[in-house]
Amino acid sequence: MNHASTPASVAPRQRGSAMVEARLSKAAIAWMAAFIARQNTVDRLFETARARINIMKSAATTAIFILAAGLGSASAKLNIENISPQQTDRPYSQIILKDKKPYWLSAGQTDAAGAQGDFLVLQEMDCRANGKAKNINMPADYMALAPLAEFMWQKALVIGVNFSGEWSLTQLHDDLSGTQQSLPLSNVGAIWASTSSKAGYFIAGTSANKQPMLMYFSGDLKSKKALGQANDHHGEVSSVFESRGRVFALFNRYPGAKDTGTSPGAELREYSATGAPVSRTPLNGTAATGTALKDGGIAISYWIGKQLFMEKRAAHLATLWTAQLHQRSGIASMKGHLLEAGSDIAWIGANDNQLLVHRVTQDGASVQTSVDTQSKMGIPTPRIYSASSSGNDISIRGAAGRSANPRPGQVTRFCFTEKPDS
Repeated sequence: MNHASTPASVAPRQRGSAMVEARLSKAAIAWMAAFIARQNTVDRLFETARARINIMKSAATTAIFILAAGLGSASAKLNIENISPQQTDRPYSQIILKDKKPYWLSAGQTDAAGAQGDFLVLQEMDCRANGKAKNINMPADYMALAPLAEFMWQKALVIGVNFSGEWSLTQLHDDLSGTQQSLPLSNVGAIWASTSSKAGYFIAGTSANKQPMLMYFSGDLKSKKALGQANDHHGEVSSVFESRGRVFALFNRYPGAKDTGTSPGAELREYSATGAPVSRTPLNGTAATGTALKDGGIAISYWIGKQLFMEKRAAHLATLWTAQLHQRSGIASMKGHLLEAGSDIAWIGANDNQLLVHRVTQDGASVQTSVDTQSKMGIPTPRIYSASSSGNDISIRGAAGRSANPRPGQVTRFCFTEKPDS
């Protein structure tokens, strides 16, 4: 079993070979180049972070247990359930709707050349689900979609970037029959996640000028406000999620060349349902991601140098335990997907050019790790997997090449299931 993690990069989606290149504007090419450069800078900063960040800070009132979890100490079962070769690489996203079920959303395909149609396809995340896919009638001319969206309290949004490098959000009807309204998003570099509260929407990512970006929109999209701070340095908001009426966002700081005296770092910020700031909690590492837990707590992963850690915090945000996971190696995910699966907390991502899943028990006492060493499946672009749980089982979806140098547009859609060791 092998393990690891690194930054994300986005390659243009192919829409039928020559057609895509003809449609990619100079703006889209510039956007791609800037995005890749920004992520490569993040990776370099991690190499210096170890010398500038204290690995652990103990709190007098909190018992923190460091688990030196050997990555082969226990294993789980990881199997590929289905694969589907595609003529073209079509953008996709994971979305959670008002029924609290996770779905996979992707651009529709209408002809043999792989041209995108004027609809999106919605299907259940579970690899073994036999439910019929639903088509959503709307323009689907996207180069990429925001990887993760949770809309349990509001109408669903489709958030994506077109072939001119322009981001937008589109609100759907409650029955998903079509679009209700669309809004352009300005000064956006990338969008990583979004969530909803009883009052509106929160959209997280990085701005065009490389600063952390968190936007709040009212439920009717008529009002919005930026939730970043004036003194925020270069960085990103990698996660945003709702928990029992509270909204949390993970702000990551990646100082630029002119940010002398500033170290890489991360912060957990809490907001009210309407975007009012509530609290700010510094974290030990950087490139942090997080998720809400059923017991009201929060799971967070972050990096210190090349080392990945996971921690659990109580509802009042005190640290309960910290687990040391793997060291980053080769082609790897910097932003892993965190979720709750049965009695475990899972981290899903890539390391050493392979899919890797960590399961940590709720008390932090043990870690199980599974690695895909058999399928020869490549890593999605960006290096983020779509993942959901049903009971103890995890379904993992994505699309990637199956060779070291696949031809442009040659991809395979896949769905893995991962189960805990009995």
